[in-house]
Amino acid sequence: MTTYSNEAVLEALRRVQYRQVPWARSPRVFQHLRNLGLMDTVRQRTVAPAPGFHAPVDIAVLTDRGRAEFARLARDERTLQWTDQRTADYVAEALAQSSDATGSATL
Repeated sequence: MTTYSNEAVLEALRRVQYRQVPWARSPRVFQHLRNLGLMDTVRQRTVAPAPGFHAPVDIAVLTDRGRAEFARLARDERTLQWTDQRTADYVAEALAQSSDATGSATL
């Protein structure tokens, strides 16, 4: 299983938050974040100046959980600990909390 750093996840969430990213051109981290439920795709019709058929495009968008996670990581980015945290393997906050609640895993 591929792991991504906190910095890579924050940058991916930021890219989706601030501009539309066609799913076909998305980095691999996007699929990982989609599997975690932080982003999804929506079908968007293309608008082109030329007449004729223009296929719809799937665009990456943040889910509610993704927006919350983006806010958390952006907040962490402004702390003094970010220097150490940014290169650490990303662990979804929601997954960490659910593991702690069930006692099935230790972090």
